[in-house]
Amino acid sequence: MKAFGYQKFGDPAVFEEIELPEPRITKADQVIVATLAVGLNNFERSQRAGDFGGDKFPLVPGRDVVGRVTEVGEEVTEVAVGDIVIGHSGPAYATKVKLTDAKLVKKPTGISNQLATTIITPGITAYNAVTYFTHVKAGDTVLVNGATGGVGSIAVQVAQKLGAHVIGTGSSRNKTILEQLKLDEIGLYDQENINEKFAGQADIVINAAMNGKNESLIADVIKDDGAAASVGAAVNLDAKPNVTFKHIRPVAGNDRQALSALAAMLADGSLQVDIFKELPFTLAGVIEGHQLLEKGHAPGRIVLVK
Repeated sequence: MKAFGYQKFGDPAVFEEIELPEPRITKADQVIVATLAVGLNNFERSQRAGDFGGDKFPLVPGRDVVGRVTEVGEEVTEVAVGDIVIGHSGPAYATKVKLTDAKLVKKPTGISNQLATTIITPGITAYNAVTYFTHVKAGDTVLVNGATGGVGSIAVQVAQKLGAHVIGTGSSRNKTILEQLKLDEIGLYDQENINEKFAGQADIVINAAMNGKNESLIADVIKDDGAAASVGAAVNLDAKPNVTFKHIRPVAGNDRQALSALAAMLADGSLQVDIFKELPFTLAGVIEGHQLLEKGHAPGRIVLVK
């Protein structure tokens, strides 16, 4: 089958078309899908650049796939051949992908394949941050740092769905995005001192800004008995020893729950995710997609469409 990968680390031009063996079902809980759309992530940009990971080539990246089921294992009951599913597995830059049924859900009708890809890696990360690592509940005051990014914007909306009072922070150039999220309060870190503005107000802080430089933000804004979760490094919370801090990481066995909740939110309109660019599922499309990833924060997701 056709796939898009690379034989060495480097810039987007290292991608090439690669022929891989067709995936085969080897376990009873597996599903094979024919790829219809793929979501791109910054993880894949860093992986391609050689920032981390092994060097077993050829390497075909990708984890966010929407596809049509072509084959199911004998123990699979949630989906059937012909269903279109949203899945979290890879390598996804390929014409067929093998997944376990615990890593996929059926795509709701009325939701495009492209839109469905937007809730996978960033959505699962955001959902886990809000529900698994910090346990947001109705009435909590939640501050989301980096609220305009892929993870942060979804975390905001999941917290809102749970009935929280949500504060979102970002730069003034993204003020329109912050306003579109219908936040209860907004903090613009390049125009005001958000540490002072929200000092001691947050029951929960979610840091969705991987490269955020405000190292004291969590300690300054969180209540003495609050909970925090971050995609970035741990922070110094010595002054607030009763604060619970968790590093956001993959959660084994939680993909189906997260995808089910997020897909339902897409379907009922309580979750909005913007697509910045749709590109063809071709070698040229993959290269252009990674060139866009190289430019930094885009106002929406980048999707490959077959």
